[in-house]
Amino acid sequence: MTIGVDGGALSIADDRLKVGVYRVTFNLLRELGKLDVRNDYRIYSFLPIDRGAMDAFGTRIKNVVLAPSIGWATVRLPLELKLHPVDVYLGLSQSVPLSASHIIGFIYDLGFLHRPQDYPGSAEKLEKQTWELVGRSRHIVTISHASSLDIQETYGVEAEKITVVYSGIDARFSAKGKAYRHTHPYVLFVGSLKPGKNVPLAIRAFAQVLKKSKRVTDFIIIGSTYWLDPEIAKTIKELEIGDRVILKGFVSDADLPSYYRGAAVFIAPSQSEGFCLPAIEAQACGTPVLVSDVGAFPEVIGKSGIIVASGDVEGFTKGLDTLVNDKKKHDSYRKLGLANAKRFSWKQFAQTVLKGIGSPQ
Repeated sequence: MTIGVDGGALSIADDRLKVGVYRVTFNLLRELGKLDVRNDYRIYSFLPIDRGAMDAFGTRIKNVVLAPSIGWATVRLPLELKLHPVDVYLGLSQSVPLSASHIIGFIYDLGFLHRPQDYPGSAEKLEKQTWELVGRSRHIVTISHASSLDIQETYGVEAEKITVVYSGIDARFSAKGKAYRHTHPYVLFVGSLKPGKNVPLAIRAFAQVLKKSKRVTDFIIIGSTYWLDPEIAKTIKELEIGDRVILKGFVSDADLPSYYRGAAVFIAPSQSEGFCLPAIEAQACGTPVLVSDVGAFPEVIGKSGIIVASGDVEGFTKGLDTLVNDKKKHDSYRKLGLANAKRFSWKQFAQTVLKGIGSPQ
């Protein structure tokens, strides 16, 4: 069979956007290139995909560039699929074109519906795209049972039409390797810095720990500034802790594992979350995690980390204090996290998707 793939995420030139869907697309195609020896793949993009990435995908996967980007999803891609049909189409960017192909649509979460304020300029587009995806897809893939239930309740989709498969982690995210050397112990946040990630709450909890503890601690914040929450800078200024908070901005995957390994604790107080790959990457690197109780966190973290009610500043303060200053509990959650991280594999992710490709309904 010939498989068509939405490679729009791989067309991105801005490194700040090479997260989320970019990671899923890259890692899925890399693993499919190793696993699938029968099917051929066409990755559709609006810019040529990096040669290094294409080499990682193998010889059965080809890049079809459909330029320009204007009208790419609504005109160029549907026309290409009509002129050169594929048997199965993978809609990896939570968007699918008009096509006679067997469409497998990917939905990561519905945060744009529950918190549209966190998606300025894109919430309405995502809402329209996702409705179209639900209507056109013969099957849907999502990355947590929480997201699956949300999709069922929001769109009336039968559970049998949805496959849940957890995202994986790259082998580079391991406890073995160099740890980032910092002057003081540090709390770490990794992720996009949009409002829904609730970074200001993490900063407030961190400030409370600074007041209570005699131990000097810093807070390193790593993440894309593309959707930068203006409350982050305001909160740092208000609390007068600019000397203790370090905004690193974007950090490459090559360097990121060392930051995880060196951290005392990883914090994610999100207000909605479809999966949160950084939390699992942190655990794989031996870092205890402190997360909120929303979305997929209870199922992907469970008892392997400390879970606090969303919005509970005091709860996050207590959790931070525990993981930074209580060595016994820190080491306990480190071990639990390392064990939990073994559940998540890009190979397993690809195998599940390949099974769906091989048996289109």
